[in-house]
Amino acid sequence: MKLPRRSLAALLAAPALAGTPATLLVGAPAGSGPDLWARGVAPFLERHWARATITVVNRPGQGGMVGARALAAAAADGLTLGAVGTPVLLARAVEQGELGLMERLNFVASIAEEPLLLVATAALAGFEAVRALPGTALMGTPPGGSAAQLLGAPLAAELGLTDFAFANSAAVRQAVLSGHIQLALLAAPDALSLLREGRLLALAVASERRSPLLPETPTLRELGVRMAGRACRGFALPGGTPLTAVNSLAQALRAVVEDPEFVAQADAFGYSADFQGPEQWMGQVRATAYDLAVRWRTSPWTQRAG
Repeated sequence: MKLPRRSLAALLAAPALAGTPATLLVGAPAGSGPDLWARGVAPFLERHWARATITVVNRPGQGGMVGARALAAAAADGLTLGAVGTPVLLARAVEQGELGLMERLNFVASIAEEPLLLVATAALAGFEAVRALPGTALMGTPPGGSAAQLLGAPLAAELGLTDFAFANSAAVRQAVLSGHIQLALLAAPDALSLLREGRLLALAVASERRSPLLPETPTLRELGVRMAGRACRGFALPGGTPLTAVNSLAQALRAVVEDPEFVAQADAFGYSADFQGPEQWMGQVRATAYDLAVRWRTSPWTQRAG
């Protein structure tokens, strides 16, 4: 049987590509949460993506924007990918007037969801006690533009509370534990260890459905608050990457999500293994970017430059 020239070329190229090392860009400092997550996923990518090695390269700065620019400028050969998180990267792009940069990236797939949790100390006995708090009571969140803060601001208003964005998640946790504030909205990885130790209580999960991490915790919607939000982590390629390379990575990422060892790792660190492929995630990215751009014009979540 005679193979078409294009098919023969693809067969000849495939083994070489399979053994070619890939570079994983992380737009955060070494040792940070996004960096540790990306490095934790790398061995599973090596297992399922037929790459000999994946080298992690940190490009920190400007809330992930330095890394995003480096990814957009990389060769579109399928050998350079970036670890990205939404909606925070989109919020930073809106803040800096660089939403166009997001169109130069190919958001291939998200593989993990960080549930957002409304947490409190034991002194606050249940969700009804939250509604009884005075309007001066503070609900803490991580910095402006984070998934928790973007949802936390309207949630606090809905509950008749005052939202307060801290410098980082660690500061939020400390403020709750020390009693300076009574409740906070945090991503699950930032709260799960304290919940498991019994030092914090989960009052609600801000997802469309209950989280398998905390199946007994009701959603906000179940408690009568019609709000939901999510934070996703996944991978992107430079725009213009051939569809075959995009599909290859997407298939590998689906295999990662189905890997029992990855699921166990995700559960241990407060993530839910959850796959959204190229079409679904890119659609979500564009819709979220539009919503954030509209919101920024009237209700900026952080102080505008200048």
